[in-house]
Amino acid sequence: MRLKIKITLLLSGIVIVYVTCKPKYPTEKFSFDKLYSFAIQEDVKEIIESLKHISEDSLNSDQKEIKKKYFSRFVTKTEKFDYKTQDSLIINILSIFHNYWTGVLMKDKSIRKSENIYRPLLMSLIKNYPGAKGEISSSNDFNLDLSNIFMKNGYHSRVDRTGNIMDLIIWTKQSKETYSINIADTMLNVPVIFIKTAITLGWEGYATFDHYYPGGWTSADSLYCITKDYDITSEKFRVSYLTHETQHLIDSKTYSGYSRWLAEYRAKLAELSVAEKTVYTLIKFFIKDSKNDSHLTHPYGEYRVISDLSKEIFKENFVIDSKRWETISFQDINNASKKLLKQNSLTMTKK
Repeated sequence: MRLKIKITLLLSGIVIVYVTCKPKYPTEKFSFDKLYSFAIQEDVKEIIESLKHISEDSLNSDQKEIKKKYFSRFVTKTEKFDYKTQDSLIINILSIFHNYWTGVLMKDKSIRKSENIYRPLLMSLIKNYPGAKGEISSSNDFNLDLSNIFMKNGYHSRVDRTGNIMDLIIWTKQSKETYSINIADTMLNVPVIFIKTAITLGWEGYATFDHYYPGGWTSADSLYCITKDYDITSEKFRVSYLTHETQHLIDSKTYSGYSRWLAEYRAKLAELSVAEKTVYTLIKFFIKDSKNDSHLTHPYGEYRVISDLSKEIFKENFVIDSKRWETISFQDINNASKKLLKQNSLTMTKK
């Protein structure tokens, strides 16, 4: 799954405030420039701890507003949330998910312990919902049960993990188109489901106030795309959505037993193997959001991409200077990415 980035004026032009975090994070540096990157690394607690130690006088009005939002949602829990619906079922389910997301993002409990608390609440809610009889599976498949309830009430949904966290995306309208996509020198006709109106953009949207969120994902034979802020005529759409998600689709049909971060590593290499105008933007984004932690699906996939490309192109371990990357032609980055992707394919287990 590829993260979709909402481009706003909120963070542009502001003075970056750095703070060295206190006892628990003595070597980490926080900046507003990377605030949402920290959030999608599944650790809002780090943001809160850092914001506590920044003087209000050092912040501009936009930064103060960001701080206010984070404390209202994750600390005081006084936010008046806009659920984008009047449906009591959706509101009650989202309320449970919000409590779960807040707990795991603030590190109050482990993900497993949190799910042991909130999953039974959700199951009780949907089992007692009028009309739920016949929608509950005999196999006690939680994801399927929840999806069936949504469908019965006129909603589409994705109930699955994004990174390590159980996720929920709900929408009401969708359309379908088929695209011909050239990947690995093979033309594929791939159905794309375009999501028009989303009620919730999942835990990444919750953690970043909808600045980052999943741009799309794959099912057994289709791609799903959240069209919010996407220009479907752009290279960004062709590369960072179509190519990225099609690589996921091919890999899921071809290989077995691979980790989630490896799936992202391969899809991000696929992006860089065809990107032209967007290649340096992608490199910058991967560097900024990367983290050397294999428990984090996207950040670690990005870390491995930059690390392996640095070794291939510069003969160095990890090049973070974007200006150096801009001295390399997009064709050379394309070719190096294709090479790494092919090499990695040789290590994969075929079905």
